[in-house]
Amino acid sequence: GSVPEAPPLVLPSDKRNTTAFTFHLITQMQPCVFTEADRLGRRRGLKVGFAGLACRHCFGAYGSGRFFPSSVKTMSDASKTL
Repeated sequence: GSVPEAPPLVLPSDKRNTTAFTFHLITQMQPCVFTEADRLGRRRGLKVGFAGLACRHCFGAYGSGRFFPSSVKTMSDASKTL
């Protein structure tokens, strides 16, 4: 079966609080949670169930499009990719 669509992370009223680029980027994301299968590299210290973001387009592909920001620095680091 298909995966049910997650509710949006941002609403149209949120546009006024951010840039058009950031708003569009977040509209392409959905919530996800950290699993044992995600435990690699610097992610080793995260607990199963830790909240993250997943790309709506590649969610479900092994190791792709999942981001688990664990600090403000991680969120603001331009070298981090999905």
